[in-house]
Amino acid sequence: MNFFRRIVGAAAVVATAAMAAMVGGCSSSASDTTPGSSVGSSVGVTADLPLRLELIRPALAALEAKLGGSQHYFEVNATPTLVNLFVANSDNTQATAYVFTAGALSEPAAPEQVKAGAPTFGVADIAYDEAHVLDPVLVELPESTYRVFSIVGVANGGAAYLITMQSAKGGDFQVPVKPDGAIIGQAQK
Repeated sequence: MNFFRRIVGAAAVVATAAMAAMVGGCSSSASDTTPGSSVGSSVGVTADLPLRLELIRPALAALEAKLGGSQHYFEVNATPTLVNLFVANSDNTQATAYVFTAGALSEPAAPEQVKAGAPTFGVADIAYDEAHVLDPVLVELPESTYRVFSIVGVANGGAAYLITMQSAKGGDFQVPVKPDGAIIGQAQK
């Protein structure tokens, strides 16, 4: 599943980053041009979330309305400013990237090949608590920069949740979390 989660690199324009992400497979290296959002320890945990989780469901609804029904996704992720959606084609061999920002969907990027057998998920598989999924990480790592919240498909169906962050010392890492935000195991690099 690593091809879905390259660490956030240098900032680039939205279209260029989306295409670069697709070349290597879907990626949590967001199409966002902002440097990320850092939350100091004085900020309330559920107020002013550093990532645009509240845009995920509207983005999914807008995309499914545009495409005429339920879709399968390799990844959906929220950055500090937008949502990226990586939609699987009918045989799960290609992904088409869309960006949802300012209440609108971008035109899709050209479909790109993905790893054979890459897992997908549907809207019905998404069950995270939008208001609290970031809470444990915000409490444990208040000085880190929050880059991306990702929903990815998992083998045998369903979805998993990852928070990509940058430490105060500059290292990037991912924290897998449960739907309620409980941290699962160790952070991944």
